[in-house]
Amino acid sequence: MIVSHSWLAEHYNDEDLVILDSRGNVAYSYAHITRSQPLGVEKVVRTTDSGANLVLEPENAAHIFSSHGIDETKTVVIYGDYMDPSAARIAWTLLYYGHEKTKILDIGIRSWHQKGLAITKEVYKPNPATFIPKINPNIRIEAEELQKRIDSAFIIDARSPQEYMAGRIPNSVLFPFTEGVGEKGSLFKEKDELVKIFEEQKIPKDKELVCYCTLGHRAANVFTQLKIAGYENVRLYDGSLSDWIGRRLSLG
Repeated sequence: MIVSHSWLAEHYNDEDLVILDSRGNVAYSYAHITRSQPLGVEKVVRTTDSGANLVLEPENAAHIFSSHGIDETKTVVIYGDYMDPSAARIAWTLLYYGHEKTKILDIGIRSWHQKGLAITKEVYKPNPATFIPKINPNIRIEAEELQKRIDSAFIIDARSPQEYMAGRIPNSVLFPFTEGVGEKGSLFKEKDELVKIFEEQKIPKDKELVCYCTLGHRAANVFTQLKIAGYENVRLYDGSLSDWIGRRLSLG
């Protein structure tokens, strides 16, 4: 799921590559990776009355990803700011809609810039494409199903210790997403480091893992960390605590 900055520096002009800037339009307008396009995380969620950020409807996903030149032939690389989980949430959305050729850049944009790699202010316009959503239900879970699995799934809370102590989904364990973030601008720790951390946290490989936070963004980052570490049975509760509370479900 991760692509190195050295690879992207050599391939950003490839015709079969789409590069997305998860910081959105404003930050993009100041400077961005050459041939990238802005796609803020707010564009890939639908907000409920309770403030939950649920995954887009298929027809909206098709429209947005098509407008960014994405189809099944394209490899998508997403980048953003260091310590910002937005890139992971966008990547998860693409994976949910069946786009397996989805990658996250290994470093944040600041580190890219510091390395003297290709930066521009020129706005890139992609060629038209047709994105066809193919839902992968194995990486998402909704509140009703999570309720039924509350005693069997291994539920991971990606928030801070303070948030966790204030109220959490029953039977969940704390693992702040920052624990898996790399150093010196790296968006994620190396695979070996993540494997060690998750083993120390006793996160099992033989159970279904469910990640959540407040809005699903930090949880998407932990989802990515687990995938990097080799965990296969991982799902995101994209509605997360905002959806859980909005449904008046019990807290631990």
